[in-house]
Amino acid sequence: MTNSRNKAGARSMKPSGESFTTRELARLAALSPSRVRRCVQMGMLKPRRGKRQRFEYPMQDLLLLRAARNLLDGRVGPRRLAEIVERLRESLPKEQPVSSLRLSLSGDQVIATDGHRRWDVESGQILMGFERKRRPPSVAALGREAGPEAEDVAFRAFARALLLEKISSEAAREAYREALVHDARAVPALVNLGRLEHEAGRHEKAEQLYGDAVRIDPQEGTALYNLAVLAEDRNDHPLALRRYRELLLVEPGHADGHRNLARLLVRMGRHDEARRHNRHYRAALRAR
Repeated sequence: MTNSRNKAGARSMKPSGESFTTRELARLAALSPSRVRRCVQMGMLKPRRGKRQRFEYPMQDLLLLRAARNLLDGRVGPRRLAEIVERLRESLPKEQPVSSLRLSLSGDQVIATDGHRRWDVESGQILMGFERKRRPPSVAALGREAGPEAEDVAFRAFARALLLEKISSEAAREAYREALVHDARAVPALVNLGRLEHEAGRHEKAEQLYGDAVRIDPQEGTALYNLAVLAEDRNDHPLALRRYRELLLVEPGHADGHRNLARLLVRMGRHDEARRHNRHYRAALRAR
């Protein structure tokens, strides 16, 4: 069993990546995994098959679900929504993704807005007039509960940050901070910003951000995992042990959590416990 501390290996903090699993996509889009899978069955989302034949969704699918969220929350079923998305794909210029539109429901009409015009998607009829602009929420309100408009701005900043991570960590940090200005409870932004601070060696800041994420969502497995990694990076093995155990209470099948805990237990001379967690690690890998 390796004793490596290489953050690019099994002990790595979870990266934002270029694609998402069904579970990750559902969480970021605030939908159930079953609704995401239904959108795949209807042809609205087009993931590719990754390791062990699991679906992997690109960033555009995440943005598309966000654009269509008002419809999914309304009376538009997945089959009709898939037809609407396909119609838009066929009618829009190649360089303009469906995710660039704002989709909404007016009565039984599905309305698309691109900033210049509004039209009924199914009839193609251009609609006159513009939506009344809503007042931006106050800073105090954003700090408590973000409204729909603030959540949308926050999400777009978050999506931009994911893409910027490939180019500039500092630019990505700024975009994550922008997301948190608009939605202070955006757990994915807290976790990813914490990871960037962690990688830069700013451990206190990283711990604060991960901790904020867990306080908002005690089931946030990625933040719990990263807190355990952080404790190891500080050579605080008793704290790391406790945090890995907290993680496994929330996510009993977390493979890297079992692997890292087993390695840590070996270093502490607790070989029987380590063997048990190695068995759980192998079982979790087979289940993927």
